[in-house]
Amino acid sequence: MMEKESLMMAMKNSISEVLEMMFFLPIDLPDIALSEGLWGSVTGDILSARLGFSGPFSGYFIFCVPEKLAASLTAGFLGREEDSITENHVTETVTEILNMIAGNTFSILDNQSVFDLDIPEMVSFDDIRNRQNSSDNIMVIPVNTLENPLELQMIINT
Repeated sequence: MMEKESLMMAMKNSISEVLEMMFFLPIDLPDIALSEGLWGSVTGDILSARLGFSGPFSGYFIFCVPEKLAASLTAGFLGREEDSITENHVTETVTEILNMIAGNTFSILDNQSVFDLDIPEMVSFDDIRNRQNSSDNIMVIPVNTLENPLELQMIINT
C-alpha cells in the first residue's frame, strides 16, 4: 500500500483541482484534521456519497457536503438558477464530484497503476458519522469553503 502522507497529499491536490477549477469554489485545507467539530455549525442536511475502488490496494472514498452548498455547486455546474434544479440534479453532481476527485487522486498518486472505480452511490450521513473511528486505515481531509465545510475520507481495506 502507498504511504499515508502520499495519499493525503494526492487527495488534497485533487480536491483543490476539482473544486477550484471545475466548480470555481475557493477552498482552504486546514493542516489539522478537526473533523469532530466540523459539522457543528452546519444547518440543514448533509449529503454523503460513497465510491469503492480496487487496484494495487482497495477501499472506498466518502464525500460529505452540506445540501445547501451542494445545490449551489450544482446550479453553477449546470449553469442554471438554483430554484430550477432538482434533488436528482444535486445527487448526480455530488456523486460526479466524488468520481472526479477519486479518479484525479489516483492519477496524481501514480499514473501508471490501474484503479477500478465502482459506481458512486448516495449513503446516509448518520451511518458515516456513527461508523467513523480513528483507525490508521481512515484518512480524513476537512475542507473549508466560504459558505460551509465539506469533507473527503478514504478508507483502505485491510
